Amino acid sequence: MKLSEVLVSERHKVGKIQQNVAGDLFLTRQSFSNWENGKNFPNIPTLIKLSNYYVFSLDTIKGDEYLMKQVKKDYELINLKKANKKYSLTLTVLLVIIILMAISISIFRFSIPVTKFLTIILLILSSVLILLSYKFLKFVYKDYKGDKNAPLWVPKGFGMV
Repeated sequence: MKLSEVLVSERHKVGKIQQNVAGDLFLTRQSFSNWENGKNFPNIPTLIKLSNYYVFSLDTIKGDEYLMKQVKKDYELINLKKANKKYSLTLTVLLVIIILMAISISIFRFSIPVTKFLTIILLILSSVLILLSYKFLKFVYKDYKGDKNAPLWVPKGFGMV
């Protein structure tokens, strides 16, 4: 059964108008109307709120293929954002460590063996940074494989989602 049909029938069962249901769920009437008309779909948390409000199982809308694709896309987007945060944090921490080590080698007077050891560690960390950056690049661009309109780079500011 399609989500729009379920929403209309459940709303009629409880005898409420769109405005009342939207107010109860802290939504706009226009959003709710669009869902009932099948123009677009709610996000996953709102879908769960709707099923709790109307007391219906989400299995009843399992046959709505477009909605299921939308839910799957939402989950993929959530997982992608989590992975992006993980990679971004790892790369940033690694870069800060490399910069601090390079500065400390140039500022402080270490003995020659210590300087050589720190330089080797610095080279290893730089290699790890390059490999992780490459993996991050492959992960971000996996959806653009073979696409001629793929962007050259994806701008990302630290701390922004």
